[in-house]
Amino acid sequence: MIEHVGKATWPGSVKALAKGGRLVTCGATTGADVTMDLRYVYNRELTIYGSFMAGAGELLRVVSLFKEGRLRTVIDSTYPLERAAEAQSKMESSKHFGKIVLTV
Repeated sequence: MIEHVGKATWPGSVKALAKGGRLVTCGATTGADVTMDLRYVYNRELTIYGSFMAGAGELLRVVSLFKEGRLRTVIDSTYPLERAAEAQSKMESSKHFGKIVLTV
């Protein structure tokens, strides 16, 4: 599992892992100070990795996969630019799954 939100989703991300699961964390948009029950880590034999960006080769591979249609962007909703404030409110309330797109 890849986790890039941080504080708001960390406990659920750790609990969602199966025995022997791996969690890669690469961001903390909602905060970096998280708490967790260490028993989940050792009882389920979890591995937690930290990752900070990637090299050009990895980026080009991701672009290639996207162009091949093997990766898809998850879009929650689309708003015209005139409704940007409404889109911002939805994002801040965390009542979305995926990207919120503004169109011009």
